[in-house]
Amino acid sequence: MIASMASKWTESPEARSRPPGTGLEYLSFGARGATRRRAGGRVAVRDRGWDVLAKLVRTIDARAPWLTPLLGGRLDLEIPAYMVSLSIHLTFLVVLALVGHSVHQASSKDLAGSMVDSKLDSESTFQDLDQKADVPPVAAAAGTFAPTLASTITSAPSSAGAAAVSSADAMAGGPELPQLDIRRASELIVPTATILGQNVSIKGSGSEHVGSVEGAVDRIAVEILRRLEQGKTLVVWTFDASGSLQAERERLKKHIEAIYAHIEQLDESHLAADRGLLTLVVAFGQDRKAMTPKPTAELSEVLEAIGSVPTDESGVETTFGTVGEIVRRWGRYKDSTGQAYHPMIIVVTDEVGDDEDRLEESIELAVKAKVPVYVLGSQAIFGRVNGYMAYTDPKTKRYFPRVAVRQGPESAFLEQIHLPFWYSGPQYDVLEAGFGPYALSRLASATGGIYFVTRFTGQHMGFDPMRMKEYKPDWVRRDQYEAAVAKSPLRQAVVNASVLMQEQQKLPGMPSLNFPAVEDPAFKDVMAANQAVAERTAYTVDEALGPINAAAKLRDRETSRRWQAHYDLIRGRLLAMKVRCYEYNWACARLKKDMPKFKEPRANTWRLVPDTSVQYSEKAAAAARDAQRLLKRVIDEHPETPWALLAQRELKDPLGFKWVETYVPPPPPRNETAEAKKKMSKKAEEKPIEPPKL
Repeated sequence: MIASMASKWTESPEARSRPPGTGLEYLSFGARGATRRRAGGRVAVRDRGWDVLAKLVRTIDARAPWLTPLLGGRLDLEIPAYMVSLSIHLTFLVVLALVGHSVHQASSKDLAGSMVDSKLDSESTFQDLDQKADVPPVAAAAGTFAPTLASTITSAPSSAGAAAVSSADAMAGGPELPQLDIRRASELIVPTATILGQNVSIKGSGSEHVGSVEGAVDRIAVEILRRLEQGKTLVVWTFDASGSLQAERERLKKHIEAIYAHIEQLDESHLAADRGLLTLVVAFGQDRKAMTPKPTAELSEVLEAIGSVPTDESGVETTFGTVGEIVRRWGRYKDSTGQAYHPMIIVVTDEVGDDEDRLEESIELAVKAKVPVYVLGSQAIFGRVNGYMAYTDPKTKRYFPRVAVRQGPESAFLEQIHLPFWYSGPQYDVLEAGFGPYALSRLASATGGIYFVTRFTGQHMGFDPMRMKEYKPDWVRRDQYEAAVAKSPLRQAVVNASVLMQEQQKLPGMPSLNFPAVEDPAFKDVMAANQAVAERTAYTVDEALGPINAAAKLRDRETSRRWQAHYDLIRGRLLAMKVRCYEYNWACARLKKDMPKFKEPRANTWRLVPDTSVQYSEKAAAAARDAQRLLKRVIDEHPETPWALLAQRELKDPLGFKWVETYVPPPPPRNETAEAKKKMSKKAEEKPIEPPKL
């Protein structure tokens, strides 16, 4: 295009009227622009360079006449035009290259800083880092516990982890990287806490998986530094004084000293010096108590206070009332000189708390005073209120393997059914939700803090935090949650089914699969009792399934991955259980009607075993296919999540039944001696020991 335009601009009127080949006119470019001159019928060229060009054109015109038509018929005009076009394009490309190089240099510096800032090994401890290198941990990008619960739970490898990768590359024969002077490492890669707040830890992110208390306190050190860069800071450590956390408090005390030592190491501006960082320790149970009489800058006093937290035996935790009282008392703290401090609260607990009705009150107080609340807590129990833990009474030394602890649910309302599985296999009564409990997570998120998902028992994390982030619950105010559910018949059906199918209903488990011979006098009683179990289960399932089926047409309109998984799993499980109950009763009725005899001489028991054939009716067979389709969709669309795990468990066994005859050895004879009878009577009179309230 540029060549064509140049051709039009350079061709003279005389040249346009002259027949091709009668003469050539060349352009001479001087300081004053292009000029044209004729002398004796020949073109006079002012610049020597144009002489060379003219000679080149004549040579090409003479030796390659076929080229002239291809270039438009006038080499004398087209070649200069192409030269002009080429010059313009080259100039444009050079300018772009220079600009691009400058941008690349600037962005490379920014990118390098961002890559360093985002690295954190959430599994490592301060002790581990101190052994490897004098390199501080850096925060991972925190997720957002937002109302739509698409929480991000992220972590990235630390600088120590990156060094390990580099070493592995070198051992594998890769290029060896230059070694960094470890004494200068913190000067080179440690960003300020303000930068961490902008690029790494997002205010009000709500949740981070840190894997252990050690990992959590590492991250807390970074959050304290962020607060220090805003001004003098008061850290209020708030400890749950219940018996379930007694051993954990002792463990945590050992890491507090490392936290403050690491803060001092990272604090290059000495913001914590001269009482720039003060600490207060508060214990709470049914009541609350300040374990340090006043905020202190002495680490020894902090450690002594943590170690002296008394065990509260009431079994009541006033978590949210305690947070509110701390904000009222210390939210606008000033020291004796009138210097104002920026408080932050760190709650350490493994339970939700018993005063959840004060949640919004504590949030309002903290937000008004600009006090962020951080929580070190356990994962919530998926779709359940209570979790369970093993506990040894420190006084009596009595061991309780299963003590109820309120650790859930992860959402404002229950969103999952409680339906016992049939056949042998795990029941998944206690399944980790991948998030903290609703009330504490909302407290952290709404105040600009973070709920650190820790593992107080040391067990392995159940589900990948990165995968679970798109399944965050709706952690908004309860009235907002209720309003959102009321607008959606599908979500309303899910919540209603969940409430109906909880433990309060005390649904029976699986009915017996073994029956005596039909000639046995106990046969009819055993058969009737177990059919009643199946009928009771089928009745409750039908009640929950009605509104669930009615919302089926709305399933594809639901945009939330979490609610999609809820609906498909609940509908699939309820349909599967309904088919099983009907098939069970039909098989029992058929056995009573046919009254078969054992074919094997040794057989003494009729047993129901799972079968792929559904025989009750064609509608039951169609429902079975629907259930299997829904459960498989959960597995395919939501892999490696609690929903997929429960769907796999439901599909483990077919939905139909068939009878087989088998031999069951009779129970051993009972010891009917007088001494045995006395022991049995004494044991029956003993009242079971109530487990403590934790």
